[in-house]
Amino acid sequence: MAEDAGSEGTGRRGGRLLAIGASLGLAAALWGALGQPGLGRPDADAIATVDGVAIARADYERALASLAADKRSPLTTADARRALERLIDEELLVRRGLDVGLGTSDLAVRKSLVDAMVQFASAEAAGREPDETELRRYYAGRPELVQSEPELRVRVASFPSRDAAAVAAMRAALHAGKDFDAASAASGAEAVFVPDTLLPAAKLADYAGPAVRDAAAALAPGDVAGPLDAGGVPTFVLLVERRAGTVPPFETVRELVAEEWRKRQTEAALDRYLAELRRKAKIRYAADVPQAAARP
Repeated sequence: MAEDAGSEGTGRRGGRLLAIGASLGLAAALWGALGQPGLGRPDADAIATVDGVAIARADYERALASLAADKRSPLTTADARRALERLIDEELLVRRGLDVGLGTSDLAVRKSLVDAMVQFASAEAAGREPDETELRRYYAGRPELVQSEPELRVRVASFPSRDAAAVAAMRAALHAGKDFDAASAASGAEAVFVPDTLLPAAKLADYAGPAVRDAAAALAPGDVAGPLDAGGVPTFVLLVERRAGTVPPFETVRELVAEEWRKRQTEAALDRYLAELRRKAKIRYAADVPQAAARP
């Protein structure tokens, strides 16, 4: 029974090592595809090589640490060797998968490869932190990053009966320069209750719906939009007053700005990497492909 239990535990550990090795093997295969050194003895940073592709000591040590966390007794030399052999097995399987075309024919594998390459291409931006001057300059040029939403005061009139003649009458009255309230009353429109005060755009949507909010946000004070479809009901919107959103002091939003800066740096690094790949590649399009704007 003890032997069976030991075998079962070894099996579980082996499965865990295969799972650990999957991402490591994928990374190693990608490094190999990008041009690692040829055959020879491993350098100081490698614990082994497979067809010239290094298995990093750091990856091996992570696998050992994970195995130790899963094992009640101390690791043995045999455990350590098995961990290494599992990483080699993973490398062999990943490389063979690429050789037989899984990287292009299997959607799940293809997605994993793309995700891994995105991480690889973005790595150059991952460790860099902006200095205070750079971050302040970034925020000054993009105040909308954390600017609060505008506040709007509106009047809203609708036609629940969907009477086309009444809707046309209100449109004509407005085009003739008639006051919004007077045009509404003359055409038989129903007022939609919205507090007669400045409201955040999100709060306005709570009262009158997202279509009214979006229409009002695009208006200048005194302008009218409509008829627009607000939940299937013809609706007119008058923007009475607008107050722009506020921009908080840099000190109160520094971490949010820094996070946005890191995101943009990562995107820029990926764009540079893709541009270089495109520069080296021979890409040909069929005559009937859709036309697109020029890439930056």
